[in-house]
Amino acid sequence: MHSGHLLIIIAAIGFGLNPMLAQVLMGDGLSAELVTLYRYFLPALVLVPWLRLDKTEYTEGLVMFVFGMANGVAMLAYISALSNIPVTQAIFIYYSYPVMSLLVGWGLYCKRPTTNQVISAVLIIVAASLVFQPQQLATHQWLPTLSCFLAPLVFALTIHYWAKPRKPLAPMQRMRCGLLGHVLVLLPLAIMSQPSVWAPQSLEGYVWVIALAGLATTLPQFLFTLGAPKVGAEQTSIAGALELVVALVCGTVVLGGSLNYLQCVAMALILMAMQIRHPPKTLATAT
Repeated sequence: MHSGHLLIIIAAIGFGLNPMLAQVLMGDGLSAELVTLYRYFLPALVLVPWLRLDKTEYTEGLVMFVFGMANGVAMLAYISALSNIPVTQAIFIYYSYPVMSLLVGWGLYCKRPTTNQVISAVLIIVAASLVFQPQQLATHQWLPTLSCFLAPLVFALTIHYWAKPRKPLAPMQRMRCGLLGHVLVLLPLAIMSQPSVWAPQSLEGYVWVIALAGLATTLPQFLFTLGAPKVGAEQTSIAGALELVVALVCGTVVLGGSLNYLQCVAMALILMAMQIRHPPKTLATAT
C-alpha cells in the first residue's frame, strides 16, 4: 500500500468520528455553532500562535484562510443537519464528496475520470441511494438537507487544491491558516446564535470536546495534508470514503442505534469502491 494511502485512511478514520462526537456534545447541551467552533478552536489555540509566513507565502496563506472559512461554514451546516434530519441521511450526503470530487475535477480542472474512478463513484452513488430517502423528509427538513450538500462540495474543492496547490507552503502552515479561517468565521456565528450554554454540562463533555478537537480534527487534518499530495485528488476522495463506514457505525450503533439491511449493503458497496485499483498513470498525473 502506498504510504500516502495509509495516511489518508488513518485520517479518514479520525474524520469519521465527527458525527458521533458532535451528537454526544449536542446531547450535553451545546449548540451546533459551539460544537463546530470548539472543533477548531482548541487546535487553533495551540497552532495559530506559531503562524509565520514569508512575504512570498502571503498569497497561499490567504487561499488557505479562505478555504478555512468556507470549510467552517460547511461543517456548521453539516453538524446542524445531524440534529434536524435523520442522522444516516446527513452522513450519506456529507460523504458524497468522492463523487463531488470527481465532478469538480472534471468540470473545473479538466481531469477526465478513468473508467475505474467512474465505477468507484457509481458504487458510492448506489450506496447513498439505498439510504437517502427524500420522500421521508418533512417540509421543515428540506432546508437543512440542502444546506448539508455544501459540506461535500467545499471539501471536494479543498481536496483538489490541496492535492496540487498553486504555490508551496509547509503542511503545518496550511493547517494554521485554515484554522484561523475556521475560527474567525465561526466565532461571530456562535456569538450571534446567543447560546444558553457555552460549556459542556458534564466532566465527560470536556473529554469529548478534546477528542473532537484532537482525534477527529487536528490529527486527521495533519495526516490528510501530508497524504493528499502523494496520492492525488481522485484517489484521496475514494480512499477517504472509509469515513462513511466509520461515521455510520460510530454515529448510530455506538450511540445505541442500529443499521438496517440496506445500510449494511451500502457500507459494503463503499468498501468495494475503495478496493478498485487505479492505474499508476493516474497517480503521476494527479500529483
